[in-house]
Amino acid sequence: MENQPINFDEQAGAVMRGMMEQAGTLFRTLDVDGDGILSADEIANAPQILAALCTSDDGCLYEKDIGGETEIPGMLRRSGIVRVLDFDGDLVIGPDDIKAASERILQLDVKGTGQVTAKDDLPPRDPSIQAKVPMGTPAETLEYQKKMFTRTPYLRGEKLPCGAVDVQPGYMLIHEVNDRGDMQKSNRTFLMDEHGKVAHTWPSENRLSEATVSYLLPNGNLLRTSSKRSFVVMDGKFPIGANGTITMHDKDNNVVWEWDHFEIGAEALHHDIEVMPNGNILAISWSVISADRAKEMGWALQGANQRIILDKVYEIRPNFDAGCGAEVIWVWNAADHMIQDHDPDCENYGNPADHPERLDINFTQLDTTQFNAGQLFHTNSVSYKAEEDIIMLSSAVFGEIWAIDHSTTTAQAATSSGGNYGKGGDLIWRFGNPQTHKSGGPEDQVLFWQHDAHFIPDTVPHQGDILIYNNGMRRTKEGAYDAKQICMGVITGAYSEVLEITLPRDETGHLKMGAAPKEEWNFNKDAHHTLYSPFMSNAQRLPNGNTITMQAYDKRIVEVTDAGEVVLDFYVDGPGRMYRVYKYPPDHPGIRALGL
Repeated sequence: MENQPINFDEQAGAVMRGMMEQAGTLFRTLDVDGDGILSADEIANAPQILAALCTSDDGCLYEKDIGGETEIPGMLRRSGIVRVLDFDGDLVIGPDDIKAASERILQLDVKGTGQVTAKDDLPPRDPSIQAKVPMGTPAETLEYQKKMFTRTPYLRGEKLPCGAVDVQPGYMLIHEVNDRGDMQKSNRTFLMDEHGKVAHTWPSENRLSEATVSYLLPNGNLLRTSSKRSFVVMDGKFPIGANGTITMHDKDNNVVWEWDHFEIGAEALHHDIEVMPNGNILAISWSVISADRAKEMGWALQGANQRIILDKVYEIRPNFDAGCGAEVIWVWNAADHMIQDHDPDCENYGNPADHPERLDINFTQLDTTQFNAGQLFHTNSVSYKAEEDIIMLSSAVFGEIWAIDHSTTTAQAATSSGGNYGKGGDLIWRFGNPQTHKSGGPEDQVLFWQHDAHFIPDTVPHQGDILIYNNGMRRTKEGAYDAKQICMGVITGAYSEVLEITLPRDETGHLKMGAAPKEEWNFNKDAHHTLYSPFMSNAQRLPNGNTITMQAYDKRIVEVTDAGEVVLDFYVDGPGRMYRVYKYPPDHPGIRALGL
């Protein structure tokens, strides 16, 4: 249930406890008498104590000095002391930061006692406490961005970008993001050339929270999602992934258009957007359903104020002339397409196995899935195929991808009739986990917390197929379902894979509900490589037939040939995570528009 403590398995729990121990290194160092409280004298002496930890000639404290590298990169920033000393988030505490240590540490004294406790430094995972840790103003964030962009990121790995002939030439769009509680602070978006050098940048005043995205447009503009509200990812009002704002930036980073769709307790844009050929934009939004309304819909897991969160898909037409706002052209609402077999006196009663076109409101993993915060689907990608006027969605909680008919009107999309398929807004195809509609068991599940299911565009090989980053969370290294795995289970031995599938069709060419797709290509399906990210991540087919992937958990970029040969394999060091990576060839119109 929502807000319940997470049951870590023994191994994962031990790793997490070890990381928290590392994060508390500076507090224990400053707590000279070991009583669990930093007294006024200990805080006053902090600069001298910290200076003594320095092992370099430049007077800086590095990660190795303040706790060491952690299993989850950047975990040292769980410490409030580290965060107030290391505002810019690069895990380097400079001489000026050390000199100001006493004043900054006192910012953690939220009770005004002149002391700082261990809980002030590493507060319980209570949003009201987390939010008290200073986060920095938008102006400070932008200034940090500008500083970050003046230097080339440090890259490490077995196969670094060097312009090799077997690597797709082009520019990688790197979009680093923060996580819950600002454990890793980055907020930078830039293009990196094929030799690893920064070629163009777009700083951001807004928060680039987890699962925000950036796309380079043909005119050289950048389309980006972001959050104006740091609390969105901190206080549980919405699950992780909420952003609420779409902006378009010119090459000089001026905002030329903006659309805000965020209402606390009601709706919030999240995860993905898709630019359509006509210039309209598809955007996913959470839609909060009250506990009373959920009960009317047949929601079975009724707890105290147990609201649930479903999804909508909006098609909007941007108002570029005004520079802000948009007209809503079309809406699909998952709430219109539910089914349940819990209560015959409630709405949508029926057997889910008999209605694969509908979504079972009571297929849920809310009690075991970390970060869900009441969401039933965790829809993390939207993709559009104009030739057939269909939309593909990816639900990580369900372990499925869904196709819906976009040829409907909004009124038809709320029903089960109308459109090219005659089914209104009901699903016209689904794949990945037949357990969701009681048509199979755990052994039949194929997709595991997958991300970035999308139609391969017509500019690259295998156009029209679907490419999926199958994360593998809740899957063992042998490929079997494991319900005990959790989102942070990075030490479980699970593995990720990239799948390319061809959609099944009937004699009319329509998608065929209940039919499995044909697998055309895969990378790491045999778990031969060490590819694994339990969350986020993506894959992109490139013009030369290669496929590039982002291992979001630790910012590892891998590019492979059609034959599965790894030609790029490196990490972008420093704070932050990445949701996705995109590579644009040198002849891409957006690259030419930027003058690169």
